[in-house]
Amino acid sequence: MVAWYRAAMTSPTAVLLEPAYDDPDAVLAVIRTGGPFWPLARYGASPEELQALGGSARQFTPPWFRQDFALAGRAVVDGAELILGNRRFSGAAQEIYGSDAIVRPTTVYVNVMGPTPFPFAPHLDVPAFRTFTRADHPIWLLKVMKSSGLFEDERIHIATAVSWFYEGRGGEFHYWPTGPDGEAAIQRPPFRNVAVVADNEATYHGVAPLGAVGSEMPKGLTHDSRLVRSGDHWDVIEAGDVAASYDDAAARITVSWKADVFADADHAAECDAGVGGLNLETVVDRLCTDLRERGVEIERPSEPLQDRTWIGTLAEVYRDPAPALV
Repeated sequence: MVAWYRAAMTSPTAVLLEPAYDDPDAVLAVIRTGGPFWPLARYGASPEELQALGGSARQFTPPWFRQDFALAGRAVVDGAELILGNRRFSGAAQEIYGSDAIVRPTTVYVNVMGPTPFPFAPHLDVPAFRTFTRADHPIWLLKVMKSSGLFEDERIHIATAVSWFYEGRGGEFHYWPTGPDGEAAIQRPPFRNVAVVADNEATYHGVAPLGAVGSEMPKGLTHDSRLVRSGDHWDVIEAGDVAASYDDAAARITVSWKADVFADADHAAECDAGVGGLNLETVVDRLCTDLRERGVEIERPSEPLQDRTWIGTLAEVYRDPAPALV
């Protein structure tokens, strides 16, 4: 099905959608009642993941928070069906993947970001493969598989719609629809009922610094901090105390909608049945073969999910050239 995917991508690789919602005020009301929100830093926790993703074992917790609103095609927050079932997003996905494509919405999550003087660096979202997803396998390995280019036949293509509620300073959304060496497209606040739909597992995207110059960040946040709606504003709670408060003009809300995309009903049925699926042994074998062909000397790991030498080698060899925010 790689040929199908490449043919589909001769269409636009990203679609700017405006309006994004029939009733954006109703969507915002759902978001404000959907907390608490938890630190984004909780989503990539292990030192192995940080190493393979290009980070370090030292972790800093910025005032960026997330909550899942829909998982596995079902709302887990009251009212989230309004976002999960948005036909505008599904239609935009078909503009990218073709009118015959089956678009199956699966996930909605919401990020709320407080002022920060540094960017949310350009990145790719977590990929998924036939019978091999983040439900059972570590994020760092899935990222390596995508970067290697060795598993495109098994990759499940995912359309992502990103929309925002924010009228403050900064926080521009940068994305690279023609690849990391191409020119960035930029969406700037104030965000007024607009979305970008793309394959975010293959399209780099990031967020510029946000907030007024000199805005202070709360110090000492941990993975147990949380963000809650309190009256007409947002409170950051750490160890039972209010560490920071943000009014609506200072809090940048991002809504991410995701859908699995299949060429047609037959393709969807094959994927559902696990035809051509992967397992850990096959993945390790394919990576080892490619490493040998590249002249990389390494033994096949007996514990591939724990072997730090193996993990470090994969991180070094299979690294995507991320663009920079300018």
